[in-house]
Amino acid sequence: MRDLWWGLTPLDYDFATPDPESAARACSQAVAGSAFPLDEARGHWRVQAGGVRYDFTPLTGKLVDDLLRRDYTVNALAANARGAVLGPSVARYDLERRVLRALARGNLEDDPLRPLRGVRLMVTHALRPEARTWTWIREMAARQRFGRRPAWERVRDELERILAHRRAAWGFHALWKSGLGDVYLPEWTAGAEVEQRGFHHLDVLRHQLEALHQLVLRYPQAGSSLRWAALLHDVAKPLLRLWDPERGYYRFFFHDEDGAALAATLLGRLRYGRAHVAKVRRLVRRHMKTPPASGRGRRRWLLRHLPLLPDLLWLQIADRAATRGALAGDVEARLAPLYAALEDLSNAAHRAEPPLLLGGDEVMALLGLEPGPAVGRALTALREAQWLGDVRDEEEARRFVQWWYETEATGAERPKDA
Repeated sequence: MRDLWWGLTPLDYDFATPDPESAARACSQAVAGSAFPLDEARGHWRVQAGGVRYDFTPLTGKLVDDLLRRDYTVNALAANARGAVLGPSVARYDLERRVLRALARGNLEDDPLRPLRGVRLMVTHALRPEARTWTWIREMAARQRFGRRPAWERVRDELERILAHRRAAWGFHALWKSGLGDVYLPEWTAGAEVEQRGFHHLDVLRHQLEALHQLVLRYPQAGSSLRWAALLHDVAKPLLRLWDPERGYYRFFFHDEDGAALAATLLGRLRYGRAHVAKVRRLVRRHMKTPPASGRGRRRWLLRHLPLLPDLLWLQIADRAATRGALAGDVEARLAPLYAALEDLSNAAHRAEPPLLLGGDEVMALLGLEPGPAVGRALTALREAQWLGDVRDEEEARRFVQWWYETEATGAERPKDA
């Protein structure tokens, strides 16, 4: 009812009915969907039809009593069989002025997820929290740091909806200000007030928020793993800060490597899948490895980082754009090399990668090797040489592999452009 009031098309509908199973089966026939029990003990049923969901729960007692047990006024609305909209009298005021108002403090305490859901509604529906409601959210957040919390899967789903929104950076700022960031993302909020100086005009937490903002602003189609990487790319800095008196600013040695491990721990706690966590971890670990300025060196860099592209470049663009703000002068000029690398990547995408001129068996026979890591490294080096145009035929490939192996085995210094 909230979404319909605002002219939005709902993707899920909730029904309260004396017989949820019969209502669900009738609904499934009407919408050509499938009906199944969500919780047979409590009589909860669901119908799924395409991307739309219909949930049916038992109606016990009066409908108005059920509505008064909801979390926020904008969620405490229902239409009866005659089409009349029921709900608290203040709900219409809150809908028109987009106010987030809790029905009662006890309602929020009934489900520990409700404070987080309130912040998510502020982001996704542009709501302004009423003062007393915001106080309750902050007080509950303080207690949740040491008390009852919702399941991590439920937390992840709410955070994901905030992260996917165009106001994601504002949403995580609200999480920090509410205290909920300390509950669910303590590694991230540890960056608050951690001064950096030097090239940075913001503390660690605000810099990461600005990086997320810059990412969404410049690359709105960024996916979840890239957005998490932007938010967490400097998450290890509070643990590694060292003052450099000669330079007059703080340094953070190995913050990329340690940050990758810390980000993986945080996302694992939120029950993200292994592939998602692994990608964020690789992005954070490599975010300081920017491409060289030269065309040839840049092409080699692109080849070596292909599995992370274009996300790694967009992360570096967002990081650099967030670094000094107005103190950076011409920001776009400083970002030009990274945009040039994106253009090179786009051009390379239209060229088919050449097939390897030698296979593993041929390399082993040529070098007299048994199967092992050295064969894989030789093939990787050959692939790179073909990509750069240094090797064009099978004979050149043989000579290159022999030269590469001799250099690898003897530890001799290779030419810079090899």
